[in-house]
Amino acid sequence: MPDFIFVVNPVAGKGLHVQRLCDQIRNVFSACGENFAIHLTRGTEDALDFVRSYPQQQGRSLCFVACGGDGTLHEVVNGAVGRQDCTVSVIPCGSGNDYVKNFSGIEAFSDLKRLANGRPCPVDLLDCSGEYAVNLCNIGFDARVAHHMSKFKKIPLVSGPLAYTLSLIFCLAGPVSSTVSLSFDGTDPVEEHLILAVAANGFCYGGGYYPAPDACPADGMMEFCGIRKMSRLQMSQFIRIYKKGQHLKDPRLSEKILYHTGHSLTITGKRPLIVCLDGEIRKKQTFSVRLLPGALSFWLPDGANLAAQPLAAAAQPHI
Repeated sequence: MPDFIFVVNPVAGKGLHVQRLCDQIRNVFSACGENFAIHLTRGTEDALDFVRSYPQQQGRSLCFVACGGDGTLHEVVNGAVGRQDCTVSVIPCGSGNDYVKNFSGIEAFSDLKRLANGRPCPVDLLDCSGEYAVNLCNIGFDARVAHHMSKFKKIPLVSGPLAYTLSLIFCLAGPVSSTVSLSFDGTDPVEEHLILAVAANGFCYGGGYYPAPDACPADGMMEFCGIRKMSRLQMSQFIRIYKKGQHLKDPRLSEKILYHTGHSLTITGKRPLIVCLDGEIRKKQTFSVRLLPGALSFWLPDGANLAAQPLAAAAQPHI
């Protein structure tokens, strides 16, 4: 059994559950005699630096538990990459919590006793030009939506899904497509005019949008979905289908969908691109993504498993 190190983002989910969570951690893990520690993050990249620099324990393995949203998990994962002594897990208490939707029994992730009785499971990672994404990376219109989403999340009573929808409406007032050059698995590049592009390890983002409904974070494959340029009227109709993950099977959209499965991808924009890695915003003109099969040891709580039917699992109640 590893030592559990809880990396708690005190502002995740607007900070409503931090004290209660810390009290529950102390009560449960003290009672079951497990070694544990709690670290409250102090700002951007603190979780990354904390995990990366945490001292090794002689003869002991560690489990770093990201207590927050997908951004906190992103930092913990990037801090853990390269360490040979640890696994990573998550207690989802942010606004989106998209990565855990890749698993059935997601209620187990909020049950500390099940966490203590869990097990390691190898999952894939995306190497995104030297930074790692555990869920997916997206470029273009939807990345701009994610960029502006943070403004709306600050409004009282605005949830993650609602903030995403408000940001979506805001971004529709500006440019909606970008000209990019794409190369899949080392093939010759092709030019495309895309509204958005997603390189997916997991299948869900934005608090409940499903760009790659068949993606699995442990199948050794990366899924790419690009949406070609369309009118704003078409976009308003498309978004409802896209949100439900039905766009790949809709014959009306076949000419608008660029879909590919593989192991690597390079995207170059005529202008710098806004890139979103597990919700974290970056700006790059050339961007490469490479799948790393089984590169992360992920700690699954007892009762959680990789979802055999991803969208069915995602339909379970939010944590």
